[in-house]
Amino acid sequence: MTASPTGMPAAASVVIVGTGVAGITAAESLRTNGFDGAIIVFGEEPHLPYRRTALSKGIVDGDLSDAGITLRPPAYWTDRGIDIVTSTRVVDVDPRARRVRLADESDVAYDALVLATGGRARRLPGATSALTSLRSRADVDRIRAALDEGPVVIVGGGLIGTEIAAAIASAGDGTRVSIVEAAPSLLSRVVPAVIADDLISLHREHGVHIHTSAQIASADAGGVTLADGTRLAGTVISAIGMEPEVALAESAGLALDRAGILVDDALRTSMSGIYAAGDVAARPHPLTGAPMRAEQWLTATEHGRLVAMTISTDLGSASSGTPAPRVPLAWTMQYGTNVQIVGWPAAGARVVLDADGSCTTARCFDEDRLVGAVCMGRGGPARQIRDEIEATLRPVGIGA
Repeated sequence: MTASPTGMPAAASVVIVGTGVAGITAAESLRTNGFDGAIIVFGEEPHLPYRRTALSKGIVDGDLSDAGITLRPPAYWTDRGIDIVTSTRVVDVDPRARRVRLADESDVAYDALVLATGGRARRLPGATSALTSLRSRADVDRIRAALDEGPVVIVGGGLIGTEIAAAIASAGDGTRVSIVEAAPSLLSRVVPAVIADDLISLHREHGVHIHTSAQIASADAGGVTLADGTRLAGTVISAIGMEPEVALAESAGLALDRAGILVDDALRTSMSGIYAAGDVAARPHPLTGAPMRAEQWLTATEHGRLVAMTISTDLGSASSGTPAPRVPLAWTMQYGTNVQIVGWPAAGARVVLDADGSCTTARCFDEDRLVGAVCMGRGGPARQIRDEIEATLRPVGIGA
């Protein structure tokens, strides 16, 4: 294999499975880093890469057209020699031959393979029929059609569930919205109780009916029945999280965990030449060392940059930049209120509040160690707090 003027093997090719932000950022970053081989990105949806975060935030009346949410125009990818192949499913990986097989039985060779396959909606236990969830633009069309039919019951009080509820309740058309959450509070896995209480109050002020500590006995297309016999009629939207899409990783014989595809700090999997990024990648938790997935847009973007650096290193080119931060940062906008979640607030038993009129910041400590925070009202302190937490973690590199 000959070398290009950049030092990168000229004949090298990278195949990326997944047109979400992790896969797309990896493709862009490879070009930025000087990679001049073939880059092919496969996606099952018919659309060019788009901003998936816009789906829940704009589910009622947001501009979710190609013009409104497509990340880049077609010419952008053509000009950079990045081949985006839509409506195409990769069905198998042969790591020995370094080839992927497509649904049409054709195959494609790779020198480096990135699995950025994301996840699928978790199925609701007790459901008697397939319920609507929100993972793609096609799901938005179904939900928008259902909004004309009456009440909406959202199962799941996490970030996606509460964003959907806020968007529908803010539309002002009088649609009755209910949230059913099994935990004692909304967002209980990610925010401290004091912030959760504020969010519950915010939703109730806008007419949303909150059912916490609620167990579902059954669910169907017309509503849910709770364990106490309460029947909530309406279109049911399941927002109980996602399961990582690991079928290709299984076909390749990669090491897996309940959290997803096991990777090291540089996003290498257990098999040479194969990497994982985004929602499917289970990277070591910087506090505990246990496999951890972080389902945030910003983390997926940083994974894309990091995996491109790692591939550049592994294929013989000097990498540029620094490893991606490991501290997650997510945000949501509900009823005009910005909420940013930094690190792992739920891991902190001690909460220190700081309110300055425009923002309430809850800093969460495990003993004396800052492990997370929630900024409600404005996002100003969030990135600074992220840097503070990151500075306490052990440094990592991307070398082999």
